[in-house]
Amino acid sequence: MSDSHTLRGDGIAATILAQGAELSSLRNAEGTELLWQAGPQWPRHAPILFPIVGRLKNDTLRHNGETYPMTQHGFARDHRFA
Repeated sequence: MSDSHTLRGDGIAATILAQGAELSSLRNAEGTELLWQAGPQWPRHAPILFPIVGRLKNDTLRHNGETYPMTQHGFARDHRFA
Protein backbone atom coordinates (compact mmCIF):
# COMPACT_ATOMS: atom_id res chain seq x y z
CA MET A 1 0.00 0.00 0.00
CA SER A 2 1.29 3.51 -0.74
CA ASP A 3 1.56 6.23 1.89
CA SER A 4 -1.63 6.30 3.91
CA HIS A 5 -3.23 7.79 6.99
CA THR A 6 -5.60 6.00 9.37
CA LEU A 7 -8.26 7.78 11.40
CA ARG A 8 -9.91 5.97 14.32
CA GLY A 9 -12.85 6.80 16.50
CA ASP A 10 -16.09 5.50 17.98
CA GLY A 11 -15.68 1.93 16.76
CA ILE A 12 -14.57 2.62 13.20
CA ALA A 13 -11.23 3.07 11.44
CA ALA A 14 -10.75 4.66 8.03
CA THR A 15 -7.53 4.45 6.01
CA ILE A 16 -6.97 7.07 3.32
CA LEU A 17 -4.27 6.87 0.65
CA ALA A 18 -2.13 9.96 0.11
CA GLN A 19 -2.43 9.39 -3.65
CA GLY A 20 -5.84 10.81 -4.61
CA ALA A 21 -7.09 10.96 -1.00
CA GLU A 22 -8.76 7.63 -1.77
CA LEU A 23 -10.56 5.81 1.03
CA SER A 24 -8.88 2.38 0.96
CA SER A 25 -10.18 0.72 4.12
CA LEU A 26 -13.12 1.09 6.46
CA ARG A 27 -13.24 -1.31 9.42
CA ASN A 28 -15.78 -1.60 12.19
CA ALA A 29 -14.94 -2.21 15.88
CA GLU A 30 -14.70 -5.98 15.26
CA GLY A 31 -12.12 -5.41 12.52
CA THR A 32 -14.47 -6.41 9.69
CA GLU A 33 -13.54 -4.70 6.42
CA LEU A 34 -16.54 -2.80 5.04
CA LEU A 35 -15.02 -1.52 1.79
CA TRP A 36 -14.16 -3.20 -1.51
CA GLN A 37 -10.49 -4.20 -1.33
CA ALA A 38 -9.63 -3.76 -5.00
CA GLY A 39 -8.79 -6.51 -7.41
CA PRO A 40 -8.14 -7.24 -11.06
CA GLN A 41 -11.75 -6.41 -11.99
CA TRP A 42 -11.48 -2.91 -10.50
CA PRO A 43 -8.09 -1.93 -8.99
CA ARG A 44 -9.37 1.05 -7.02
CA HIS A 45 -11.25 1.24 -3.72
CA ALA A 46 -13.33 4.42 -3.51
CA PRO A 47 -11.63 7.14 -5.58
CA ILE A 48 -12.51 10.79 -5.31
CA LEU A 49 -13.80 11.95 -8.68
CA PHE A 50 -13.55 15.73 -8.83
CA PRO A 51 -14.61 17.97 -10.41
CA ILE A 52 -16.25 15.61 -12.91
CA VAL A 53 -17.36 12.01 -13.21
CA GLY A 54 -16.58 10.70 -16.65
CA ARG A 55 -14.64 12.20 -19.51
CA LEU A 56 -14.91 15.45 -21.47
CA LYS A 57 -14.76 15.55 -25.25
CA ASN A 58 -11.09 15.64 -26.25
CA ASP A 59 -10.21 15.71 -22.50
CA THR A 60 -10.67 19.49 -22.64
CA LEU A 61 -12.66 21.84 -20.42
CA ARG A 62 -13.84 25.08 -22.01
CA HIS A 63 -14.77 27.94 -19.69
CA ASN A 64 -15.11 31.68 -20.39
CA GLY A 65 -13.31 31.36 -23.72
CA GLU A 66 -10.35 29.49 -22.25
CA THR A 67 -9.48 25.80 -22.65
CA TYR A 68 -7.96 23.58 -19.98
CA PRO A 69 -6.82 19.95 -20.11
CA MET A 70 -9.00 17.71 -17.93
CA THR A 71 -8.34 13.99 -17.73
CA GLN A 72 -11.03 11.41 -17.05
CA HIS A 73 -12.74 12.04 -13.68
CA GLY A 74 -10.86 15.29 -13.14
CA PHE A 75 -7.63 15.92 -11.30
CA ALA A 76 -8.33 14.85 -7.69
CA ARG A 77 -8.31 11.09 -8.31
CA ASP A 78 -4.58 10.97 -9.16
CA HIS A 79 -3.30 13.97 -7.23
CA ARG A 80 -0.94 13.35 -4.31
CA PHE A 81 -2.23 14.89 -1.08
CA ALA A 82 0.34 15.35 1.68
